[in-house]
Amino acid sequence: MSYVDKKVALQYLANSEKLFDKIRLSFLNSYKNAVEEINEMISQDNREDLYRYIHSIKGISLNLGSMILYEDSCNVLEKIKKEDTSLPSLEQFIYTLRSVYDELERL
Repeated sequence: MSYVDKKVALQYLANSEKLFDKIRLSFLNSYKNAVEEINEMISQDNREDLYRYIHSIKGISLNLGSMILYEDSCNVLEKIKKEDTSLPSLEQFIYTLRSVYDELERL
């Protein structure tokens, strides 16, 4: 399964390969410790920061061509709004995030 569709990303980025590479590298640098940071926010019950952090990931996900990361982000954000940080949705989000990250490293 592919988690990143570069063709979709380029549609959002006016077909700019240069911009895609810039966003890809920024994502890889900014979110290399994402899982640890998310787990820390959860352990501290810091829903506000968790919401902002995942919202930022959602915002960049379509520019990376990852509809699945966008959808998983939306699902987790809805859960946080309802004060439900249940593990299944977070585990799915984290799995997707790791998969996207790994795929972007290989591009």
